[in-house]
Amino acid sequence: MVDIEGFRERLAQRIEEGKQHGISDEVMREGIVNLGDIAVHFFKADKPEEKLMKALWEVSTEDEKKVLANILLRYGKQALH
Repeated sequence: MVDIEGFRERLAQRIEEGKQHGISDEVMREGIVNLGDIAVHFFKADKPEEKLMKALWEVSTEDEKKVLANILLRYGKQALH
């Protein structure tokens, strides 16, 4: 089982660390997209929802991946407030 709140808190911590080091949102978005592109090749999708997420990432265009990364970044930032 995935601990969504724990994930969100860790994501928020990494975003805060990035901000402290002067990393812009755009660079963070690019990093998320790059990480997603790498992870999809090594990620073993066992559960149906994991298979769906992997398949959706694989068929997404670069612009769509950026939108997903932006949503993930915003999701993490909400935990900072």
